[in-house]
This record gives sequence, structure tokens and C-alpha cells, in this order.
Amino acid sequence: MNKYNTHSDLAKESLELLKEGKHYKRFIEKMDNFSIETYEFLEDTDYLKKGKYIEIFFKESFMSISQHVTRLLKEMIDQNDYPRILIIGLGNPYLTSDAIGPRTLRDIRVTHYLDDGLKLENHYYDILSLTPGVMYQTGVETVEVIQAMVDQFQIDLVIAIDALCARDYQKLGHVIQINNVGIHPGSGIGNHRQAIQEETLGCPVIAIGVPTVIYASSIVRDVFQLMKDYFGDALDIKNKLKIGKRKKYEGELSVSQQQYLLGHVGSLEQEELESLLYEIMTPVDRNFVMSDKQIDETVEKVSAILSKALNDLRYNS
Repeated sequence: MNKYNTHSDLAKESLELLKEGKHYKRFIEKMDNFSIETYEFLEDTDYLKKGKYIEIFFKESFMSISQHVTRLLKEMIDQNDYPRILIIGLGNPYLTSDAIGPRTLRDIRVTHYLDDGLKLENHYYDILSLTPGVMYQTGVETVEVIQAMVDQFQIDLVIAIDALCARDYQKLGHVIQINNVGIHPGSGIGNHRQAIQEETLGCPVIAIGVPTVIYASSIVRDVFQLMKDYFGDALDIKNKLKIGKRKKYEGELSVSQQQYLLGHVGSLEQEELESLLYEIMTPVDRNFVMSDKQIDETVEKVSAILSKALNDLRYNS
């Protein structure tokens, strides 16, 4: 996503070449168990389109997070006058790490078939849903399937839900990203498909994503950082008596100490190190796309949060 050839679908992880105030504005809202960071990009960049990106980071999957997702979605939805909404569950339902979209749609309340009076009484939006599968299953570009639905049912707004790729292992299953610019399915893992956005569909698109995979080069980069922190921690005499598990190492090495322990590699910045690892691992097919061992449970919990957030949407409320 940047000049160092790192891989991430998260806006917050793609800011290295951008300056706050010039390229984007940032707003932070912190709660006890999670935080909400909003990035408003003021212009198109090489990797991010102009628009709003919201990152909700949580350490544990609390169902109460859904009410904040509902609030943030409603702010975007209500920029349209009672829109007819098509909710898309992107991804492969048979691959757990890619199934966040289909799993979410499994519990979605669709309302398009209901009587207008019932929708009016309950303040329901007019909602349809679709799980288009992936290209190797259908032989058709996903955007073409969605376009057919948009045209046939005169859709005013598309909400697309998909799995994402992150650079930080701690964000796997612990971030919900919402934007109002759309999504490029598979872009984080180099599987580029046509963009699902207003320019291709002819109607606004809200994208909801959850990071579920990470490149091996990103994990190895983090291991190198852990090594630096570990050695720095070990050099501090007061840490000699610490045993057992801990949240993180507190130590820090000087540049000369990093070079002494790890050679030239020790002096590289994080992005430079990841670029080097990418160059080393990719040609020999070792830069695997990996997921967490608890991904089954994570996808179930987060998809439940998303489906509840979508089902709680009401207009004029």
C-alpha cells in the first residue's frame, strides 16, 4: 500500500507518506474498551480515495460495539433520502478467513418484500441482500453481479462487507473499518478485482471491513521488533527478576546497540525492514498469507456484531 510494498487494506496503516492537516484530518474518540478513529482524506492519494474512513479498534468483541457501528453507519446512510439499500456479503463462504461477509448476511433482516405499511410502522429501511460468491465459483466479476442487482432493483445505496488484510497482527479480528468510498476486493493480498464504488455502480457505496489475514513478512517484521525490545529489556537491571508472561517488553535499544546485535538489519526502519523481507520471501513463495488460530470464533463474534448493527438501523430514529 505504500512505497515499501507493504500490504494493508487499513487506512490507518497507509499514512507513512501523508501529512496530517495537508492530506487528512484525524478525530479520535476513546472509550474504556475500544477506540474510534476517523480519518477524513482531503484528496485522492495513490492508495486511498478522498472520503471518510473510520477505524473501530477493540481488544474484546463486546456486543455493545454494535450500537456504535449502527450510529456511524446511520450518519453515512442518512446523507441519502430514505435509500433502497443493497447489502453485499463479499468473500468465499467456505474459507473462514474470507467469510466475514457471508456470515454477516446469514443473520441480516431483509425488508424489501415486506408491505410498505409494515416498513413504515417499524421505521425499516428498504433492504435487499446478496452473497455473490467469488469469481472462481461464478466465473463472473463480482462487480458485474452487483451492477445487475443495482440496475434491476433501482438501488440507491450499496453496503459491502468484506475481509481485509492488516500489517499489525494485533488488529486481526479486532478492527472494524467503515468508509464511504467503496472497496477493491482482494487488493490487500494482491488478488485485484474491479472496484466496488460509486464510479462503477452509479450509486454511493459504504464499505465495512474486518482484517482477518496478514502477510508472513509483516509477522517477521514484528518478531524483529520484539527482539529489539527483548534485548533492551534485558539490559535494564530492574527487569532481571521479571518472570512469566507480560503484555510487552519495556526496553529500548540505541541505534548503535541495534546495529551491534542485529547488524545492518537492526538499523532499518520498520517499513524498510518489511520491504526487505517482502523482497526476500516473495520470489521463493514464502510470503504466506496467514490468519489467527482462533479465526473461526473471531469471525462468528464479529459477524454477529455487524449483523446486529445492521438490523438495528432505523430511519428517523
